[in-house]
Amino acid sequence: MFEIIKITLKLLVRNKGFWFFLVATPILSTIILGIEQTNLGAYEMVGETEIVELDDMDSKVAYYGGKGKCVVKVYDASDSELSDYVLNKLLSSGAFIVCRVKVPGMTREEVEERNHYDGYEDRMGASIYLGEDFDKEALAGDVNDSLTVYVLSDDERYKLLENDLKLSLGQIKNAVQMAGEDNVIKTLEAMNENVPQKQVKHLGGKDQRELTNHQLDQKAIMGYALAILTMGYVFGGLFIAHTVIKEQKDMVLTRLKLTNLSNTGYYAAKFVSSAVVAGMLSIIISITTLSISEEKIGISRPSFIALIFLMGLIFCSISLLFGILLDNVMSANVAAFTLWSMSSLLSGLYFPLDSTTKAVKIMSCMMPQKWFLDGVEMLMVDDNKVYLVLLCVTVAYLIITLSLGSVGIKYKNYE
Repeated sequence: MFEIIKITLKLLVRNKGFWFFLVATPILSTIILGIEQTNLGAYEMVGETEIVELDDMDSKVAYYGGKGKCVVKVYDASDSELSDYVLNKLLSSGAFIVCRVKVPGMTREEVEERNHYDGYEDRMGASIYLGEDFDKEALAGDVNDSLTVYVLSDDERYKLLENDLKLSLGQIKNAVQMAGEDNVIKTLEAMNENVPQKQVKHLGGKDQRELTNHQLDQKAIMGYALAILTMGYVFGGLFIAHTVIKEQKDMVLTRLKLTNLSNTGYYAAKFVSSAVVAGMLSIIISITTLSISEEKIGISRPSFIALIFLMGLIFCSISLLFGILLDNVMSANVAAFTLWSMSSLLSGLYFPLDSTTKAVKIMSCMMPQKWFLDGVEMLMVDDNKVYLVLLCVTVAYLIITLSLGSVGIKYKNYE
């Protein structure tokens, strides 16, 4: 069996295509992991309890509408305690997600020009402009020049938005009458203490892991990297499958059986070769990612290497199985490409599948990458059960592929 492994690896080393996937996919995955990019994840937990502070005017707010709330973009030129109060009261209604960009010195005309861009390039329910004189006018009870609401969709909740703003401005006016302009904030805080506090209970998805914005971006980037790595593992196992197909056609397996080598032993040798290939790819990716910090990856480096090795072990063995069952190089190539593209798509590596149908979710659970992407989430929240879960998933897939592979070799031999 050792000689079969040795010969198989020699044949792989002489194959230029094998070297391409062995080197190119880890390098490409490393480039993806090193990307400095935000707004890649689907922000579902953002903006429910606090104002979303945007870096600049070009930041997209469409990413924050995952919970079905009305997204409101605020151009805040005042950046004052009163503007904070009004926006937090708007947020507390539970119907809106407030995304604010601080724009000192920005005029109403500039905001109107900006809204033409946002109306086509972004997606939001409405936008609000708070002028530099918002405090002065709010205290005087007249905000016609410093507060403007722009309705940018057909969402009927804009009426609720207007009512909430009127209510907040009315509270400010009452506070001025009660305590004067100098004690408005303290008076408003005292008034809010008498308001019944809202208690939120999540009835569904109680086992869902909550990630921060940054972790959601890291998860999205990790999904793209895992998709590229999957291609490397799939085609790495495919080249081993090519050797099996060729040896079957050249009657090599028949001659090997004369040495009392069983079908299971032959397949075990090929499986060990695929494990070596998975290890080689994992070693190369571990070297190429040394330039990327663990904080950028999102999980510890040993956990990342262990995760991709186990995933590689599964896909190398599945590609090997396809080569044995199909017994044709071209058919095996097509099957390997289909396996890579469809499994990456259905597992949620490219985009979340939370809002898809039940049938798609069931198919997603059959894809190995789905479990490893979930493993990335578990590692991000320091859930120690991740190692047991990934080991069980790997063992389950290997048992299936090893069993079918041994039966397939035996069947092809008799055929």
